[in-house]
Amino acid sequence: MADATGPLPADVRRYLATARLGRRIYFYPETDSTNDTALALARAGEPEGTLVAAGYQRRGRGRRTHTWASPAGRDVLASLILRPGGDARGALPVALLVAMAASIALSKLLDVEVGVKWPNDVIASGGKLAGVLAESASAGGVLSHLVVGFGVNVNTRADEFPSSLRLPAVSCLTLTGSEWERAFVLADIVGTVESYYDRFRRDGFGPLASAYESRLLQRGRIVAFESNGERLRALALGVGPDGALRVRLDRDGGEVSLYSEIVEVVE
Repeated sequence: MADATGPLPADVRRYLATARLGRRIYFYPETDSTNDTALALARAGEPEGTLVAAGYQRRGRGRRTHTWASPAGRDVLASLILRPGGDARGALPVALLVAMAASIALSKLLDVEVGVKWPNDVIASGGKLAGVLAESASAGGVLSHLVVGFGVNVNTRADEFPSSLRLPAVSCLTLTGSEWERAFVLADIVGTVESYYDRFRRDGFGPLASAYESRLLQRGRIVAFESNGERLRALALGVGPDGALRVRLDRDGGEVSLYSEIVEVVE
């Protein structure tokens, strides 16, 4: 049963089995955005692995100008401070591995198939179950810190989702018929993220690309995207070692890599 505020630090620690991630937790009953709070903490020198969680976000956001709306006290709203080093291009593959880890953790917890939609959506039964937003800061071309926020629809009822959503939404509750303890869901996701993040720090994203592709819902589908004002169609092939979506263009068969485009499945 969900508590009135959120996944409190003591409850998260009770389930957490990580070495580094989530060992330091800031919890806010209400905040503008966990990413904004985490970014301020990162600039102030908070160490890698610091976790920020909230019971409610007044101005939660997603990729580009999209918003993330969640009723108070229902869902997991959290951000991790990471310091992977390297250059700013490292933000994309880290966002992908967090989405992949969330999909793996949620699939095991809920006993349902959970996939990923490049670059930041976690999808189950055709609806959005979770989303990831990575934001970074760099100095002299070197990534100084990276904040990865993730929102998971845990105990939101079907009638509580906004009618204006870009994608249909689902929650752990709507998928299973049962409410879930958010501290448990959060701790399980953070633990799964740590296992893949450690591999990323050691070997890069390349060796993880096939694991991501095995959950990639766009793979093998015809997608559309805009480039220089032109709408193009292409076959989604997979992801590169830098996290880019690899596609083969319909018009000439050439292969290109997408980094920030909005990609829509059309066939």
